[in-house]
Amino acid sequence: MFRRLLTLLLLLAGATQAQTYPSRPLRFIVPSTPAGPTDILVRLLAEHLGKSLRQQVIVDNRPGAAGRIGLDAAAKAAPDGHTLVLGSQGNLTVNPFLYRNLPYDPVRDFAPIVLATRVRYLLLANPNVPAHNLRELLTLMKSRSAPLNLASIGVGSSSHLAGELFKKAAQITTTHVPYKGAAPALTDLVGGQVQLMFASPVASAPYVQGGRIKAIAIAAPARSPLFPDVATFDESGLRGFEASTWFGVLTRAGAPSTALAVVNSEHNRILRIDDVRTRLIALDAEPAGGTTEEFAAFLTAERVKWGAVLKQAGIRPE
Repeated sequence: MFRRLLTLLLLLAGATQAQTYPSRPLRFIVPSTPAGPTDILVRLLAEHLGKSLRQQVIVDNRPGAAGRIGLDAAAKAAPDGHTLVLGSQGNLTVNPFLYRNLPYDPVRDFAPIVLATRVRYLLLANPNVPAHNLRELLTLMKSRSAPLNLASIGVGSSSHLAGELFKKAAQITTTHVPYKGAAPALTDLVGGQVQLMFASPVASAPYVQGGRIKAIAIAAPARSPLFPDVATFDESGLRGFEASTWFGVLTRAGAPSTALAVVNSEHNRILRIDDVRTRLIALDAEPAGGTTEEFAAFLTAERVKWGAVLKQAGIRPE
């Protein structure tokens, strides 16, 4: 009798907790400046989340230190599910390999909720490179005595890692040329100071459509709606090659499972709304979704994948 009563009380407590979450406004931390792509993404999600949960969702921008400031703030929040944070490939799976003393532990301090979006990368080339597709480019690169220059938006950036993964998968060599951002890298790609670069479709579109650079292939399972004529790496013969950056929603570890379930369910619903999908695709963000377990498994696989790439590239933590 006592055990049955205890079980009933626990079930009632769980039901009450589910009904009362969220019990106050939510805080959604963005580890970047206002008005940028990630800020726009979070504000779009927060708008719909607030309406459905009937609570205000306060967007809290915490830029700086490659996402470390924002993630640190989220790691110190109360473990009640009322503080969310937008995590990324950089601050969750790359930073641990770049910095010796992170103020947060990306595994221990956070509970994954949902993978929100992916941004796939195009392999771009200067128009003077005598190759129009991936097969021709690889033939050219393997026949040259001097490697082509491959630009990135910085050491340890997602475009840098895509390039290192490409070198490993295709068994070719390149000379890495890091820049401080996409704009100067694309400018030098147009000017011919560098010959290759991985960049997002939206960032690349004005240059490709204007004929100032050419798109060789896209590192995604399917072609981009912006560039339907550009083949995937799979279609071009380099099977299994995918390179992207991504963004996901997490909260402080130890948050109630009911909170994780509610936020996961709502984000999956939001990511299926036609208007939301259209706006995200315009931002270069492919809507994702899935369960908390799938996101946790994805994070584990990403740490293994990019950890191996960083090690092979000889990138050591600061």
